Amino acid sequence: MSNPLHKSRVDPSNIGGIIRRTLPDQGKLTIQRDVPGKEHVWHHHNSDETIIVLEGSLRFYWDEGECYCRRGDVIALPAGKTHGTVAMEGGALYLIAWHAFAI
Repeated sequence: MSNPLHKSRVDPSNIGGIIRRTLPDQGKLTIQRDVPGKEHVWHHHNSDETIIVLEGSLRFYWDEGECYCRRGDVIALPAGKTHGTVAMEGGALYLIAWHAFAI
């Protein structure tokens, strides 16, 4: 199933450029590492969320479906969107920005 939330792809080897483009004027980014099989069960956030997969892969699911995200995939979630993730074989390393932004 295609992912209506999938926004684009980036080149994760340019991590410095990604950080500069995604870092808000005031605030933070989160870098998350998940071991294989780690699940973040159904949840939502009060702000927009953007996930950029830097290494490995995730199974990303939401009310209307699921997709597999790999290195370079960008997922944009609007505030309040219920979703979850599972790290696949090899685990996953990903950046989380707590806002929407243009890639």
